[in-house]
Amino acid sequence: MASDKVQFAVSMTPLEMVGSSSEGSAQNFIVASEAYGSGGGSGEVTGLDIISGAGAGDGYDDGTKYYQSAAAIAEDNASDAAGSHDLGTMDATTGIEFLYIKHTGFEYLSPTSFLVTNTADVLSVLAYFGADQYVCIARLKAGEAIVLPIRSKATIANNSLVVDGTKILAVSTDGTNYDGTIGENTIAYEFVAIGA
Repeated sequence: MASDKVQFAVSMTPLEMVGSSSEGSAQNFIVASEAYGSGGGSGEVTGLDIISGAGAGDGYDDGTKYYQSAAAIAEDNASDAAGSHDLGTMDATTGIEFLYIKHTGFEYLSPTSFLVTNTADVLSVLAYFGADQYVCIARLKAGEAIVLPIRSKATIANNSLVVDGTKILAVSTDGTNYDGTIGENTIAYEFVAIGA
């Protein structure tokens, strides 16, 4: 019986600019009282099976991180996205219940190494329904991450993570306009996919 678990937390603090300092163009920020200060939450996903030596399909192997490649593609040209820009092969046989994705700030070279810095493009996490039908869940800049406590035993089909019939994709897109136009380079993203 799977008895492992993952604990996670998120916090946010809205800040408002109160003007430039007397020393030039430096900006000063304070906690925005209009947005009631800060917020956050935490939780855990239980009943998981954190596999020793899981491998590249789960994002880890006895302390070694594995990376996937997010290829450059326009979000609004997602007709081929499910076939060539999915989350890769994940190994859980009874379904993924927790997923963590992070933009490393580098281009992808191999499952265990980077090529060069890529902080210009954003890592778009998409809920993909069909050709040209998707919702952008998040656009992550370098160093940013997202956790998805799925808890419903997402299935693995054709190298894609599927939650209630919807595929989850990660692609590299334009980090200048955030408009879903094509990215310039791949992004190596760190991930952990844990099943029951």
